[in-house]
Amino acid sequence: MNYTGKDLKKVVHKLGLKTVEGKKHIRVYDSEDRFITTLPRGEIKSGTLAAICKQLNIKRRQLKDFL
Repeated sequence: MNYTGKDLKKVVHKLGLKTVEGKKHIRVYDSEDRFITTLPRGEIKSGTLAAICKQLNIKRRQLKDFL
């Protein structure tokens, strides 16, 4: 399945993290306002998705559970 920034934004909110909207990206912060990662707005390539999942400390296969 192909994921977009919009899809991952839903996952991030279900993980209890905060987002800040930019023009081209969405920045993700934890509850103590520490920066975690950046989500591109469009379709996310496989390698980028793997890196984002690692930064969020989740497995790629877990994404389906959050959507």
